[in-house]
Amino acid sequence: MKKFLYLILIITLTGVDATADISKIKVDGRLRYYSTLVDNLGKDYDSARPGPVLDLHFSYPVSPKFIIKNFNYFVNYNDTTSGDEEMNVEINQRLAFMYINKGRVIAPYLKMVNHDENPSKQVDNSHKGIYLEQFFNKDRSVSLDYREELSDGSVIGKVRYGQRVFDLRFKNKNLFSLFNKPVHLNLGYAEGVNLRGVKSVIFTSDITKNLEITVKYIDNIGKGPIGSTNLAQNRNFLVSEVGFKF
Repeated sequence: MKKFLYLILIITLTGVDATADISKIKVDGRLRYYSTLVDNLGKDYDSARPGPVLDLHFSYPVSPKFIIKNFNYFVNYNDTTSGDEEMNVEINQRLAFMYINKGRVIAPYLKMVNHDENPSKQVDNSHKGIYLEQFFNKDRSVSLDYREELSDGSVIGKVRYGQRVFDLRFKNKNLFSLFNKPVHLNLGYAEGVNLRGVKSVIFTSDITKNLEITVKYIDNIGKGPIGSTNLAQNRNFLVSEVGFKF
């Protein structure tokens, strides 16, 4: 399945149609540094140590309402949990087919996660999913992201589970101003079935056109309403980020 996803990704980025206008491809990048390397889904990469993340996304507008977008996240960290091969880079990729109309976004996607090493404790994975977002105005929206694992899953208590993830978010740009700088709000609840539930409160402020500062509270709960049951995941994080957009 991973080879199939790689093939789709390569075809999309290189372009099947040799006559396609590559000048339409938009590049969206961001370099972020975390005080504590924990993502919005509560994943603690490096025992609560700091670290950098590079976002590098490519989008191609097929029509005013249809966009193909490739999301790429590169996480650099010191692996202390695999037990054999030490990993230092995670590559999290998503290929989305986005339909946008009248404030509504419908985006089925394929997703895969790979690492620079491949330890016996399986960490690479692939998913299929769908992202839905409804805008109420230019600043306010609600989104739902649901995906199911296509790879072999993880072994928990001698039982193999294919992961399912739910991610529900409320977003409000320009919620208020602080020192004449806009502050944006992102409230979320996400759950990986059999793993953990995650509540998040995220504030981001645009300091300049290219510089942003983020403060977020991540509350990992081991037992959630959808099906997470791993009490060992109970842990809270307060994280700050500095991001440079390019």
